[in-house]
Amino acid sequence: MAWLHFVVWGPVYMGIGLALAWWGIRGRKNGLPGGRLSVVTFATGLLLLIVGIGLRLISGPFSLRLDIPTEFWEWYRDYRFIVPLLLGILAMSVLALPVRARTGRGTANLAPRTPLSFTNKWWLITPGLVLSLIVTLTIAAGMASEPDARTGRYTMYFVDTGGGRSMGTGIYGWFSSLPSLILLGIMMVVAAIALFLIARPALNDDQEQDAHTRIIRTSNVLMVGTGALLWHLGLIFGSLAATASLRGNFSTSQGNVRSWTTFAALEPTLNIASIVAPALGFALWGAVTLSAIPSRRRALVAGRP
Repeated sequence: MAWLHFVVWGPVYMGIGLALAWWGIRGRKNGLPGGRLSVVTFATGLLLLIVGIGLRLISGPFSLRLDIPTEFWEWYRDYRFIVPLLLGILAMSVLALPVRARTGRGTANLAPRTPLSFTNKWWLITPGLVLSLIVTLTIAAGMASEPDARTGRYTMYFVDTGGGRSMGTGIYGWFSSLPSLILLGIMMVVAAIALFLIARPALNDDQEQDAHTRIIRTSNVLMVGTGALLWHLGLIFGSLAATASLRGNFSTSQGNVRSWTTFAALEPTLNIASIVAPALGFALWGAVTLSAIPSRRRALVAGRP
């Protein structure tokens, strides 16, 4: 029972713990200014965490205790891989708001502003690596998948056991991966548009404060997107771990024959990765939520007469 609790709630506890540690070390010194922007950011991050916790609950063994409609469970089982990506796209769209209109009160700056103007180039390494890993695993699993004889969907993985026999189990095949690849492309476009909308308007008279705010907003967009990618990656790891666990024992005239998948040795690693990846995703979403808390130093400066 303790292991089941860790599998279901471990990523939540670890993610929130990492987010609080980050906020205690650096985050509380670099919070957003108060107002509508902070409210929108806090609500978006909190909603992501709540939905994420809910999905952990219904997708784990404790879902058996819940009265979940069969239709919903079957839908989530088939389309669970796209849920984190949809959440990421929606959240990034919200974090691009409010879009400040260009007015004559802005400070003139001849340097062109691009979607990367307020981005630390190092921030792009993590999402780039995660995205590359997702695409690699997606293509590999898709090519290994075969159609289900009952539904025709590419969701099955078969192992030839010899003698005209085979054994099979589910895998992250083309049925799930093709929609995910489409959403990954949409997510990249939405992220670029969100960063453009944040960077494009002219700076306020207080250029330092405005630039600081835009840096945090840009970071939040990237963290939300990366968190969604990590959550999606965790589901892929979990699916591949379940596939790798396939074992078979058959009796023949020459004795018992045991069969397993070609990547069975990776099962423990895949299981651990399926916990670590969503934990890091939770940490990023938690960091976005905590960034809405105004920094104490800036609050004091703003309150001086």
